[in-house]
Amino acid sequence: MEYWLMPWRATLSVAAATLETTLVMQKSLAGLTGMSGFEPLDENRLRDAFHAAADVNLRRWGDTAEMLQNLPSWYRDLGRMPGDLMTDWFDAHHRSATAD
Repeated sequence: MEYWLMPWRATLSVAAATLETTLVMQKSLAGLTGMSGFEPLDENRLRDAFHAAADVNLRRWGDTAEMLQNLPSWYRDLGRMPGDLMTDWFDAHHRSATAD
């Protein structure tokens, strides 16, 4: 069951990361001040926005590393196989199925 939920969780994590990054950037760069219009973007506000976005990014990479660490060992073993193993297996299976 965990195998089937993994893509859903990954998609959900990407959506959450995108939303969180967008909200952080929006809050950091929001400059509407009532009737006076836009505030000028100064160096401090840009630095704060960059740090907030970098913080969100690092947390998401941490989530990704944790997700990869929690994968079952058989799932990680698939990435360690030679590249032609699965295609050779499929070709052999296909040939035997069409020969019958």
